[in-house]
Amino acid sequence: MTHPMTPDEFIIKWQRTTLKERSAAQEHFCDLCQLLNELTPAAADPTGAFYCFEHGTIKTTGGQGWAD
Repeated sequence: MTHPMTPDEFIIKWQRTTLKERSAAQEHFCDLCQLLNELTPAAADPTGAFYCFEHGTIKTTGGQGWAD
């Protein structure tokens, strides 16, 4: 794990970004993990069994879907 991100580093990085939500969502989440000194999904769950991005699931309304 890298050093915890400071609040100032987080703010500076994300204030200047112009990425669309879909392009930045996973990195933003990983940066939040770093800010809070928590493991990222891949570090906490290398197999993706319980903590990962885009996990396949069944929607409550039926059919397949994806969830983070």
